[in-house]
Amino acid sequence: MPELPEVETIKNDLAGLVVRCRIERVEVLDRLVVRYPDVPTFVQRVERAEILSVRRRAKYLLLSLSSGYILSIQLMVTGQLLATKPEEPRRKGLRLIFDLDDGSQLRLVDSSFLARVGALSEGELESEFHLDELGPEANAPDLTLERFKERLRARRGMIKPLLLDQRLVAGLGNIYADEVLFAVRIGPRCRVEDLSDEDISRIYDAMRRILTAAIAQRGTTTRSYRDVLGRKGAYQSSLMVHARAGQPCPSCGGPVQSSMIGGRVAYFCPACQR
Repeated sequence: MPELPEVETIKNDLAGLVVRCRIERVEVLDRLVVRYPDVPTFVQRVERAEILSVRRRAKYLLLSLSSGYILSIQLMVTGQLLATKPEEPRRKGLRLIFDLDDGSQLRLVDSSFLARVGALSEGELESEFHLDELGPEANAPDLTLERFKERLRARRGMIKPLLLDQRLVAGLGNIYADEVLFAVRIGPRCRVEDLSDEDISRIYDAMRRILTAAIAQRGTTTRSYRDVLGRKGAYQSSLMVHARAGQPCPSCGGPVQSSMIGGRVAYFCPACQR
């Protein structure tokens, strides 16, 4: 699933490609892709509107439109948002097409059929998607170490599921939570109550450092992630444990293991991570 670095990369690309473009036409190929409102109203709110800006909130792409609405795009597991020419062949899994006034298209492709879009007012965005319940962005300047400690200390439970909880911090997902915990040599089942202040400081520093590096390398492609121009990310070559079950740990040489923890697969080195 695209996480903060991948969605941030797509956001940055879109800002340079589609801001000030007008959406001339919307072609909804799968009605289930529209989460809110109904399809005719979605099309009415988006067509003929100019894209004024692009921002990211957690794993959501949010495009502000001149119509006063916000075009929200949630890529979910395998979604790809691709800038193409109209003459390019249509791929399997194509669900939505935006025709832009510069002659290009934005296409939403998703083989898992989980990606969702919406066209909402600011109030609807909060009430329908509950973005106000999300925690601070994992890489935001206002998420200071003290604020991170305070939020984490208010919780109980295993550290890996907590790092994935978007109400604690927004944008961190399975890939980078695994990498952060390996970097600080803490096991995914370690309970937050057992962490020292120094442990939490090291988690915070590793989270910021790894997210910054992943953004610089335009994200991680382990399966389907592509940027707006269809290119893979590069951070997968820097992964230490994620998706490396059975391979040697880069630190001790023992096998990396995987296990279901909190409903998600966690990758870790049992020898290095306490």
